[in-house]
Amino acid sequence: MVEGARLESVYTSNRIKGSNPFLSAILDGFICFFKIDINLILNRLSKMYSKFILFFFSCLFLSQIVLADSATLNNGGTTTSQQAIDGDDEFLTVTNNSTLNTGATKPANVTGNNVSVTVDSGSTITSNTVSIFANDRSDLTISNSGTISASGIVAIDVKGTTDASITNNSGGQISSTRNTIRISKKGSNNTTGMTITNSGTIEATSDGSAIFAADSNTTATITNNSSGIITNSDSSNATIRVGASSSVTNSGTIKNDVGSDVIKLYGNNSTITLKDRGIIVGKIDGSSRTGSTLKFQHGVGQGYYYETEGSFNLQDLDGNQVVKGSAGSVGQGGSETLDELLSYKSLNIRQFLNRYKDSENLYDGNGWGETYTSFLNRKGHATNLALEYDLLNVGANLISPLENSDFILAFEAGVQDFEADHKITYQNVSAGLYLPSNKYLLNLDSFILGGITLKEGERTILTNTTSSGKLNIDSNYQTFEVHSGVTKTNYKLIPNVGLTGSFSITPSYDESKYYSWRNRKVGNVSVFFSDKYNLINNDNNNFNLGWLLDFRNSVGDKSQVYSINGTSATYKQDNALTREISLVANLGYEKKITDNGKFTAGISAKNTNQDVKSLSGNLGFKLKF
Repeated sequence: MVEGARLESVYTSNRIKGSNPFLSAILDGFICFFKIDINLILNRLSKMYSKFILFFFSCLFLSQIVLADSATLNNGGTTTSQQAIDGDDEFLTVTNNSTLNTGATKPANVTGNNVSVTVDSGSTITSNTVSIFANDRSDLTISNSGTISASGIVAIDVKGTTDASITNNSGGQISSTRNTIRISKKGSNNTTGMTITNSGTIEATSDGSAIFAADSNTTATITNNSSGIITNSDSSNATIRVGASSSVTNSGTIKNDVGSDVIKLYGNNSTITLKDRGIIVGKIDGSSRTGSTLKFQHGVGQGYYYETEGSFNLQDLDGNQVVKGSAGSVGQGGSETLDELLSYKSLNIRQFLNRYKDSENLYDGNGWGETYTSFLNRKGHATNLALEYDLLNVGANLISPLENSDFILAFEAGVQDFEADHKITYQNVSAGLYLPSNKYLLNLDSFILGGITLKEGERTILTNTTSSGKLNIDSNYQTFEVHSGVTKTNYKLIPNVGLTGSFSITPSYDESKYYSWRNRKVGNVSVFFSDKYNLINNDNNNFNLGWLLDFRNSVGDKSQVYSINGTSATYKQDNALTREISLVANLGYEKKITDNGKFTAGISAKNTNQDVKSLSGNLGFKLKF
């Protein structure tokens, strides 16, 4: 009984007592402390968790407030709620083939400064009217590679802004029925520092302007790049309207489809620059304005004619002569190169006569005929308005002995193709006499030759008077020419020396539109040295190497009088173009094929200080005929 009672007292209430009181006390204290620490930790974790939850939802709430202003629409669908960008330094981006369309007005409503709006390729901002509204803001940036459109008027309204920029990238389209980009309106604040750069399409599909400014104090810089197209169809409103101190630069297409004004200045001191192959269709209107400047940079020799209204200071940035009454210029290639072509013809005849004279085993009564072709290129130089061109020709020279001289008959046809959309095709026939060892001229070899060249000119000019912005113009005219010269033939190591003179006259003629030319007289005097060295020379074959050094100078009047749309002007040829030094190297081969006939072939290369390089070849046959 005693033992049972003892055991009961030890295990009562699940405590170990009685048998080891010291150990039980320690364990009891440890459990009590541990319970207190656990409760403390749980309390602290609970408070921290509550704070974390509160912080998380606060951040989430705040982020939702920011996204209501700055936003990226990228779900590939259509957002119909207005996007209000009302804080500074905020943005709106429409990407991933998404669309913002409220169906009413102002789907993008900008009321903050330094805001950017970006529409990526394949994405759209559209509405009934005013798809992007940003009046009286500063440092606005709009970049479009997709579509910004309005089914009614005004796609982008940026009245009264300061230092705003709109960039329409290649493939981007900005359109509305009227006043597609409105940069000012009567009664609005002045717009200053506006920059519009277009490489895509900006159009007003019904009436009004593509870029519209009504305030004379509005300043804007508009650049239409080579791929850019800006159009409208309104006889009362220009395609582009800008205010004072503005600039419009075009390398692309700006077109009023109904042929009315294409650019109209509403303020003073503005500049229009027409560049490269840019197209303008419609009148350039600067009436009632002062300090207006019209600049051209289409390239050296490019012809153009632009109809203008009002007073403009005219500048051609390539140095071409520009004529007032509206504004026109014409490449002088057909006139400026007359002396060069005269020189080339004279040189061709001289080389032909040298080959004829130097051929051995001539028989009494032998005649000679040869055909030739040549290709020539002259580089252009803006400093002296030298026009680059290629000259390709083919011809035939025939010579037949007479009693005391030889009769010459020459035919040539060719194409002179200028870099600046101008081409001249021609046919020449010439006849004359060759007098070897002329007793009346100190036994010098001499020749005289006269001929006529029939020419057909074709040029394409840039103009705002046609629906295409270009106009093809043609012409038909003649040039009469005469060539003469003497040569002293020396032997052994002393080269031959000679003197030649050429003269041509081109009577007055008119091109089919705008351009008229008064008669032009051109003269050349040349001093030359030449020699030939036989490398192989026997009864049946001759192979030789020759050279010629020619010093040419133009003589007489170096001016050309012409007119553009009835306004007369005078072009004076640069002195550097009137003097030419030519070095010619040639290889010749002759083979006897019958007792009375020989076959000849040759090749010549020429280089001049006018940056002219040419290569020519000839085939000949000499026989009795």
